[in-house]
Amino acid sequence: MSKEAILDTYSKAAQETLKDLCCGVDYREEFPPEDLGHIPDEVLERNYGCGIPSELKTLEPGKTVMDLGPGFGRDCFIAARKVGAQGQVFGLDMNEEMLRQARRFQPQVAEALGYDNVRFVKGQFDVEIPLEANSIDVILSNCVNNLATDKETAYREMFRVLRPGSKLSFADIVSYQPLPLKLQQNERAWADCVAGVLSFQQLSERLNQAGFHGVTLTPLYLWSTGEQILHNYFDLEGEGSKGKLSAQETNEVKEVRLYSVVIESFKPVVDPKGECYWKGQYAIFHGPGVSMQLDPDPDHVFQVGTLKEVCEKTATILSSAPFRSHFTVFEPQGEVEPRVCLPEQQCC
Repeated sequence: MSKEAILDTYSKAAQETLKDLCCGVDYREEFPPEDLGHIPDEVLERNYGCGIPSELKTLEPGKTVMDLGPGFGRDCFIAARKVGAQGQVFGLDMNEEMLRQARRFQPQVAEALGYDNVRFVKGQFDVEIPLEANSIDVILSNCVNNLATDKETAYREMFRVLRPGSKLSFADIVSYQPLPLKLQQNERAWADCVAGVLSFQQLSERLNQAGFHGVTLTPLYLWSTGEQILHNYFDLEGEGSKGKLSAQETNEVKEVRLYSVVIESFKPVVDPKGECYWKGQYAIFHGPGVSMQLDPDPDHVFQVGTLKEVCEKTATILSSAPFRSHFTVFEPQGEVEPRVCLPEQQCC
């Protein structure tokens, strides 16, 4: 898959509204007026996202934020107000036309805020992010992750620039099963954020491999069905310029279901390697999402609302930022004889 189709699509989207590109959420219904009053209407209305990165609503003053694929700059400008004059916001985009549009509105936003803390940077996050290691507190992304043609490099670069204890938060599209090969090879579907979709398991595994912990998924809504995908990207009868499918391939695409979700994950502070001991501690996960996979260990999966044994080391991790707001750790009542955690035992 070449990036020319992606660049061409989003260059057009910078010049005119492409209503069929993604499925924007109306931010005016999701944010209070004070979070949006400094942003021009044209920026708010040019929306090619598929949800809202949850961390965008809870950013704290003084934080350093990076938004991947900022488009006209909407999420960057919201973040700029939330982090304040002492904070910093970077918008990273490979599309020169989108960067031009975002920079066009930047002086107007700065004047309304009384300060300018946004910097729009050209770059490809699946090649190299042009920022220093351990320099970012939060990475945001809205329906951009699936445009990365080299996701392994993308996640390694995100991990590199995040500070320990910081997080990524992105809204995007996932499936529950890997996509059929023919759909993955469809160039137009790549530009529409469809062909690059991963299953939740694939996404979790790749984030874990990059070093991230605590992967959570919060489903929002059904984004597209297999029937819609067939209609949009393939020729089922007669001649046409879209891709052709066999009967078996058609049935495979019909089974596809794509969901808009919010994904969050953390760069850990504590290295979890080494022997661990259970000393009578338990933990319960409160969300968001229905489960959290703390790291690549299959025993380190926490279901929301379910009490689970944890080793002393895991208890320390869950009691510290950034996990402590998502967990309650229970200390033992009375004396407990410690035991070494083994793979066949239930202790985490």
